[in-house]
Amino acid sequence: MRWLRLSYVLLFLCLTSPLRGLTVRAVSPDELRSWTRHLIPLPQELAIEHKVVLHPDEVGIRLEQGAGDIGEHAAKELKTLFATRAGAEAAGPGFEIVIGLARGTEAGRDLSAEERQRLRSLPNRDQAYLIKPVGENRLVLAALEPRGLYYAVRTLHQLLEPSLSPQTISIPLAKITDWPDLEERGVWNFPKPEEWVPWMASLKLNFGKMAETKVNPIERGKPGSVTLNMDLYESARLQGFEYQPFLTHFNFLHRFGLFRAYPELAGRGDEALTGRYFAHKKGNQHRAPNAAHPLFRKLLAEWLRDFARQGISEVSCWLSERPGGDAGLETTAVGQDVMEVRALLAAYEEARKEYPDFTIRVFLSTVPSGRYYRVIAEMPEDMKIERACATKIERVMRLPRDLFRNPMLDSYSAEGRWIASYDVPITANARVDTPEFMVPESSAHRVRDYVRQLIERKFRGAYGMMAWADNGKATCGFNVHALAEYGWNLDGRSEQEFAIAWATREGYQDPEKVGEWADLMGPIEFDVYDSDFPIAYSWGKYVEMVRQRRRPYLGEGIFRYYSSAEDFDRKIAISDRALTIAETFESDYLANETRVVRSYVRLAKGLYEVAEMVATEDFRDLESQQRLRQALDRLGDAGEENVASIKSWRSALGPEPWHYRVHDAIKGTEDTVDAVTDFVTGRYFY
Repeated sequence: MRWLRLSYVLLFLCLTSPLRGLTVRAVSPDELRSWTRHLIPLPQELAIEHKVVLHPDEVGIRLEQGAGDIGEHAAKELKTLFATRAGAEAAGPGFEIVIGLARGTEAGRDLSAEERQRLRSLPNRDQAYLIKPVGENRLVLAALEPRGLYYAVRTLHQLLEPSLSPQTISIPLAKITDWPDLEERGVWNFPKPEEWVPWMASLKLNFGKMAETKVNPIERGKPGSVTLNMDLYESARLQGFEYQPFLTHFNFLHRFGLFRAYPELAGRGDEALTGRYFAHKKGNQHRAPNAAHPLFRKLLAEWLRDFARQGISEVSCWLSERPGGDAGLETTAVGQDVMEVRALLAAYEEARKEYPDFTIRVFLSTVPSGRYYRVIAEMPEDMKIERACATKIERVMRLPRDLFRNPMLDSYSAEGRWIASYDVPITANARVDTPEFMVPESSAHRVRDYVRQLIERKFRGAYGMMAWADNGKATCGFNVHALAEYGWNLDGRSEQEFAIAWATREGYQDPEKVGEWADLMGPIEFDVYDSDFPIAYSWGKYVEMVRQRRRPYLGEGIFRYYSSAEDFDRKIAISDRALTIAETFESDYLANETRVVRSYVRLAKGLYEVAEMVATEDFRDLESQQRLRQALDRLGDAGEENVASIKSWRSALGPEPWHYRVHDAIKGTEDTVDAVTDFVTGRYFY
């Protein structure tokens, strides 16, 4: 009885003590696969052979001195995970997570000389990190710089999320060496920055435009100033994220009263009107400034000083968007773009007299690409260059996929110049100078292809852009994850494996099925949206082809990715298979997306049939006219299906009012089908 009473006491102590022991277990291949499916992006080098299972109260997190405020914030995020998921303080004695720089710290001493040298030799080493177990009760997170520490913590955060509960936690004794392939990765236009910035930072994206940047109303004789969101700027910095302010396109400065305050700074002549993008439809023609005037340089310097005064370390400065320029003799002698960059650099040097650590980068935008060499020749070699809206002028036709090349910029990047692109296709059209229809696209294949080309071209930054604020994550979230994945680790895993990881993190019940869907639809969506869909409708390309009775060439132009007439049905059949899979998901988003994309293929088939018949037959007999009528009927059915699919997709996201770019997509289809039908029926039917 005495022994029995003692056993009860021991059992009670074991059940109630916070120190419940530590168990080391081998990790099975299935467990390793499960862990990696919670990681986006996938680390470059990862091995997990064992794990430790214990109570969350036994885990302690220790931040070593010298990690800076970014390191402190990283440790705080990890402790918050323990508090919210397990109600634990992460101050236990059983297992220690040590976060520290790989120099002059205990964490650094846990690294061998070879490991420290390896970190120093990695690409983008300021973001690189190492995770390693030391024995069975310690995990070390080390990096050369605080930003690397933040990324180490983000990786561990994702690894711990699946198993952390108030009762237990499984900690992988992971050996990870990791670094990004691209230095900067992010999104240009995005909504709700207070939500998007931490979300993007959690995926190791590290760059975004500060949309709230505002040039204050310009008044004559008063210094130029700007209003910034410094609170979010600072919180983003603590997450390794550059939330960068910008000085808007110089031909947009009229919006802030520049020409009312200083009429002499208005570009002279109609040549100074730079016009609008197709998508902008109506409004101001955006007059370029007289950049040769000393007052313009003075105002630029005042704005730059105000950025620096408020604590900004770097600002992106945007030259005038679209061709156009002041007609004054000083400007026409060298060109608007050269005069603008000269004024900007002179202002920059003035600002640096007071703020020597302040820097700028230059956004070339859509100044005439043939003059880039003149603009870049004016700039210091270490000044960063940003480029956007270039996919049309950089496209080089090639099979099986087109190339994007600019020999001049590519030569500069090969020589070490810092160049970034805003053209990663996270939306269907991937060009801000287009109608930029709001239609669904989820193609890791397309994102990866473009990122791969930027890396091959030795570009240093890759950003996507979107032209709407509503439902941003729903419409672009998959592709933003793909940019995070492949901008960090281009060759880590296939598009299907990535989609499985995305679906795992999104909570899909059958992630493997999502991966199968993505592997079917990713190439189809790449084909559809990269071959002028649905831009060709809005720009009237199909209509003109029929009106001019030009024979459509398969494999070229708007039928770029259809090598034969059978290709239409092949892609429709693949879409049908994908739709069967997507209809099993609890969420209807991917099924609705599949229907939209399939309807664009059917539209392409219908338009091809009509254009081919109009170009090759004379319709003198009733039999040929009947065939044409049937083709028009099929085209009409395809148009109705496309419109209905877009409406169903958008309705599932929310009721009207919808963004005008949704209605533009619908109108583009309706106008094209109607115009082709009207042309044909008015000419070829008896």
